[in-house]
Amino acid sequence: MLNKIKSFFEEKDRFAKLLGFTIVDIQEGYAKVEVQVKDEHLNGADVIHGGFLFSLADYTFAIASNTKNNLSLAINANIMFHRAISGGKIYAIAKEIKDGKNVASYEINIYDEKKNILATFTGTVFRKGVKLV
Repeated sequence: MLNKIKSFFEEKDRFAKLLGFTIVDIQEGYAKVEVQVKDEHLNGADVIHGGFLFSLADYTFAIASNTKNNLSLAINANIMFHRAISGGKIYAIAKEIKDGKNVASYEINIYDEKKNILATFTGTVFRKGVKLV
């Protein structure tokens, strides 16, 4: 089932494709996604754009929260930025914190290649009660 869910996100999430996100690992309640930072991902201050980091965390969150094949949609998300960088490969790791009947919570951390934390994202999903795939 996890391979079907991975394929679903790789094929259907057009925005993630545009941004160059690659799913590295997927397990129940967990996902890891990486991306190579490019010049077009930088803001006017020549550091990675906050919206890009949010998008990476949000995509990783979506994958992890849907690993139980119960369509899960975000109802809340927050991000805190810790460090700015201008290049290299970065990755996000999403882990389930709490899984309830209809609502679940996740923590997503974004790291650089040296394992420095760049941002912390928390999110909550509503479980729709229908299969994703």
